[in-house]
Amino acid sequence: MKALRIDTDGKMQAVNIAGNTVSDQNDSIYELLDGYFDIVRLGADAAMLVDDEGLLKGLPENKMAMMIADYPMLVGTALIVGVMGTYDGDVFCDCPERFLRFADRVRQIKEK
Repeated sequence: MKALRIDTDGKMQAVNIAGNTVSDQNDSIYELLDGYFDIVRLGADAAMLVDDEGLLKGLPENKMAMMIADYPMLVGTALIVGVMGTYDGDVFCDCPERFLRFADRVRQIKEK
C-alpha cells in the first residue's frame, strides 16, 4: 500500500506500507511512526496517521502536516493513506493521488 510520508522538516515522499493483512499493515505503520498511531480524517477518502504519544515523546511540530490537515497541533512524522469503506468498516488503501501530486509540486517549488 502506498502512503505519503511527511517529515517534521517538511520533506514529503511516497513510501510503501508492507503487508497483505490489516495486522501486517498496522505493524508496518507502527514501525514507520515509531509507535501506535492516531487518525486525523482528511475527508471521506483519506486519513493522516500520526504518533499517538508524539507530544509525550517531545517530538517536534510537523507544520506541513498541520497545514495539510488544517489541524492546530501535530508532531512527529505523519503518513497520509487512503480510506475505503467496506461492509466491515473502513480500511486503509493507497494514498489518493492528489496528495502525491501536491508533494511533487512542493518539491518542484523548493528546488527552484
